[in-house]
Amino acid sequence: MLAAFNPRREGPEAADGAFNHREQFTTDERSQDEPAGAASGRRPRDLVDRPDMFGLWGKPMRAAAGVDPADAAFIAANAQHWVANAIREEIAMELSNLASVLPTLDPSSPEITFDRIAQVRRGEIPMTLTDLLVWSRRFPAVRDIVTATLGDRPHANSRMSAPSDGGMGPVITTKRGRTAGA
Repeated sequence: MLAAFNPRREGPEAADGAFNHREQFTTDERSQDEPAGAASGRRPRDLVDRPDMFGLWGKPMRAAAGVDPADAAFIAANAQHWVANAIREEIAMELSNLASVLPTLDPSSPEITFDRIAQVRRGEIPMTLTDLLVWSRRFPAVRDIVTATLGDRPHANSRMSAPSDGGMGPVITTKRGRTAGA
């Protein structure tokens, strides 16, 4: 069974390729000097109904209570969730971890640090265009999500809003097959 990357359980010291299963800090234990999210003060994870699952499952999120599903900030948060999940899945498919992947990114940026990307992937801060450029160049699945989100067609494996039938909608996946023995 392939171990999935959990940004709450892996620290930058895990760069040797092994997963670190010690418990990291939770969102409530963040230091006060960390960014709190968008200029409006809303973190992407605060806009969705399952903030604990942000970036950790392949399904679109519904809007949190009091959030308009047509709000561009919610749509962006949902797209960030899809991208974060795709990054997690792609890294897991490589049998790697975030700390090992960061030095291989091309192009890169001084803004692409382990701590900042972990916050982006948990939905604590919004993604930037720099993030989208870097991760789109590294993973075709991210590029597909970004293209579909910015284009005039829905992503083949997702939708921009919660399904009207009350279900959680389709599973979003990289659709990459598991390698033999993995």
